[in-house]
Amino acid sequence: MKRGFVVALVLCGLWVASLVMASGAVVILKNGQKLRCREPMTIQGKNAIITLNTGVVASYPLSQIDLVATERYNQLGLGDALTIDALEHQDAVKATPTPRPSLGNLAKISAENVTPTLGMEDVEPTPTPGIMLKTHGYHEPKVDAAIREVLDKENVYLYRTSAGSKPEYFFVQATTDSEKEVFGAIKAVAKAFAVILERAPDMAPAAVELQMVETSGRTAGTFRMMPEQAKELESGSVSVETYYVKNVIF
Repeated sequence: MKRGFVVALVLCGLWVASLVMASGAVVILKNGQKLRCREPMTIQGKNAIITLNTGVVASYPLSQIDLVATERYNQLGLGDALTIDALEHQDAVKATPTPRPSLGNLAKISAENVTPTLGMEDVEPTPTPGIMLKTHGYHEPKVDAAIREVLDKENVYLYRTSAGSKPEYFFVQATTDSEKEVFGAIKAVAKAFAVILERAPDMAPAAVELQMVETSGRTAGTFRMMPEQAKELESGSVSVETYYVKNVIF
C-alpha cells in the first residue's frame, strides 16, 4: 500500500513539473534561433515586444521574427520548452531593452482552445475542424470567378477554391512556402473579399476561410476572415502581421 502511495506521489510530482515546463512561450527568429519568453509576444507597430525568461523586456523588429514558425510552435502548448540544440543558442541574440508598452494597444498571440501536445517542435498542430477544401464549389460562380481573378493578379497562383464550412462561407486553400507568401496570400484574399463587398454586396460571402499549406503538407495558418477584417486589411488600418498574430487559428 505504501509503495503504491509513493508511486502516486511521484507521478503527481511529474505531472506538476510538466505543467511548469509548459509555461511561457518561444519566439523564433528568421535566423533559426529561439528565444525563451515568460509570456507570448505582443506586437506594437512594426516591432514585437518580448519578455525574456530573464525578466528583460525587449523589442525586436518584426522583420527579424518568423511569425509563422513562432505561432505554429506556441500552438503546440509546449511553453518555453526547447530542444537541446535550441537551448545552446537561445541567448546568442542581443535584445534591445525597451520599456513595457501599454497592453491595451497590443495584439497578443492567442493560444486558447489548443490542446497541449507533448513532443518535438515539428509536431503538427491539429487542423481546425470544418475549415477544409470541399468537393463542391461555392454556390455563386460569379463570386468564385471574381476571387480567382484578383488572386491571379496578386500573383497567388497555387490555390484551390470551394464552398466553406457553411453555405455562406467561401474557402481558399493556398500553397505558401515562406512568410512572404503567407502574408501575400492573406493580403490578396482580403483584397478580393473587399472588392466583392464593395461592388456586389448582395452576392458577397459572409466570410472567406483561408487555409495555407506548405508544399510538404504542413499547415501555415488557417483563418476565417470576416468582412470588416478584409476592409481593414485592404485599407491598411490593420497590418497583415497584426492580423496574422491576432486571428490565426491553425
